[in-house]
Amino acid sequence: MIDESLAGRCGLYCGYCSIHRAYKDSEKLRGKFAKLYGCLPEDIRCDGCQAVGGYVWCKESKWGKNCLMVKCLDSRGHTYCSECPEYDSCRLFEEFARDNLKNGVDVRENLRQIGEGRLDEWLSGQDSRWRCPSCKNPVIVSDLVSTCHWCEAKLRG
Repeated sequence: MIDESLAGRCGLYCGYCSIHRAYKDSEKLRGKFAKLYGCLPEDIRCDGCQAVGGYVWCKESKWGKNCLMVKCLDSRGHTYCSECPEYDSCRLFEEFARDNLKNGVDVRENLRQIGEGRLDEWLSGQDSRWRCPSCKNPVIVSDLVSTCHWCEAKLRG
């Protein structure tokens, strides 16, 4: 079974996050991202934004514990952005959704599937989708990463 805490509250799949992948996959990656964020390698750690009792990334101003959408959802008592009555008119979410479409991620469609009660199916699909075409291991989806951290195959043109 795939970890439900990897279902981002905003519609992202936390399983392709650079911090999560470095934490789960590679001491070398933890060192690389620790240098980038000015922290210790052991600080490079995240169990997903829904990890109850788990560790959530806190070293960057926009993600993890510092995520504006997570703070908004918590203040309103919602689990996912799509549960909010202001979802269709939220400027923060709209900008976020537009930015993610550039990486081929439709967070609105993701939230629709989750909202239909298809969480396990969605998580399984995301796990399959975000794998290296060469070695089939999970990959990082980020503007900072263009190769697979497992086999160094090129991920996009």
